[in-house]
Amino acid sequence: MAHWRTALALLIVLVGLPCALPAQVPDLTAEETARIAEQFAPVLVFHVEEKYFPVNPLFSIESEVTGSGLGSLTPELGTAESRRDAYRALTLEQKAKLTTIYYRAYPARRSGGPVIVLEYWFYYVWDEYRVRSNVLPVWANGSHPNDLEHLHLILRAESGRLVVDEVFASAHEGKIPANRYKYGSAGHAGPTHFFVELGSHAMAPDITEDGIFVPGNDGDSGSKILWGVRDRGYTWPRYRQSYMNPRSEGNAVVFARETDSTDTEGQRFSYRLLPVDSLMENFANLNLTDSERKHAFENQTFWFKRLFGRDNGRSGQLLVPKEADGRSNSPGVSGVSSSERRFLIGSALNTDDPGLFVGGRYSFLMPSIWVPDLMFQVDGVVTRHNRYLSPQFLLGYPLDGFTRIMVGKSLVTDTLDFSRRQWDNVGTIEVRLGAMRISATTRSTGPLRTTAKEFRLFYSFGVPKF
Repeated sequence: MAHWRTALALLIVLVGLPCALPAQVPDLTAEETARIAEQFAPVLVFHVEEKYFPVNPLFSIESEVTGSGLGSLTPELGTAESRRDAYRALTLEQKAKLTTIYYRAYPARRSGGPVIVLEYWFYYVWDEYRVRSNVLPVWANGSHPNDLEHLHLILRAESGRLVVDEVFASAHEGKIPANRYKYGSAGHAGPTHFFVELGSHAMAPDITEDGIFVPGNDGDSGSKILWGVRDRGYTWPRYRQSYMNPRSEGNAVVFARETDSTDTEGQRFSYRLLPVDSLMENFANLNLTDSERKHAFENQTFWFKRLFGRDNGRSGQLLVPKEADGRSNSPGVSGVSSSERRFLIGSALNTDDPGLFVGGRYSFLMPSIWVPDLMFQVDGVVTRHNRYLSPQFLLGYPLDGFTRIMVGKSLVTDTLDFSRRQWDNVGTIEVRLGAMRISATTRSTGPLRTTAKEFRLFYSFGVPKF
């Protein structure tokens, strides 16, 4: 109880700090962090057909690296495929013994006030999932090794105790806004239940604990796309309950920090809860070079296929979490509405004067489902006969998880002083295929640019902010 009183005292001190002060607050001790992680440890509700559960990335040599005494499954680290096959060959009970969740926590500030950000990280040996671009009815295989998912819980002090203020559950991060739920003024003092998407392991809260995700009751995204749980891979912006398989009794596998010993169905298990630092230490003990890590954890995927969305496992990003973003006004989680910042390079296949272009894009995703997103883009276009600079001011709206339409105005000039210019009305439909994008545009014409139709195939890169 002494450690718990220390943690409470720390939060009371944090809340008592004036909001005008910078977020220079003491770090949590390892014992305080462990106590908080235990208190709010999530309950994970999987579909009964799920093949993969959270595990140590080094599970195949775990006893050698961590001294856990669980026994070595293979004499060496192997490859991404050999670990997948070894894991799939285990029984559900054997997988349960290996199931591990990692945590960390740190003080931060949110809306000018002190909070604690509590993170839970989940590593899966394999992501096995297909998604459908609904506007273009094409299925895409998104399966890959190394699936790193996470939850963020925002904790605050309420009546002398820690409570959950808001939860953010990752759902295809970088492409889809997180599923989130904000508790009321009283907060929530215990574990939260979370659905885990079949095969892909995206997560969404189950606040009502009724086995089905219901928009509003179980959360929202604050964006035009609400993902929820989509076991069937459909990507329309708004959510339908038919997209998920209900996690009813006999149709779910549940993992909790502590299990009910009276469980007779054999579908409820416990997991190990370990600090993120221990995972980092495990990899440090191996002292792998970059080439050794890639050979062991990535599959060989041709670079051209990776441009169009195939994932080789990205061992530099999907094995251990990146450094925590604490001690700032951001709690280190994606906001409700946020920006996409990308650089673009590709071909502009005009009907009568094709060429190349380079550009940059900044878009702000508006939180209302009724208000279009704002986008500003600047392109430099070079064709056989002409060179253009084209700033564009656009309004955009997603049609599904891959496709969006954009309309607006485009300034076209071929001089640096804008002495020769025209304003075009533009309408565009754009499809995202991994890092590649395809767009078709129709525009008004003028004395500088007489082409009314334009088709683009281009590569986008940079760090998206969702």
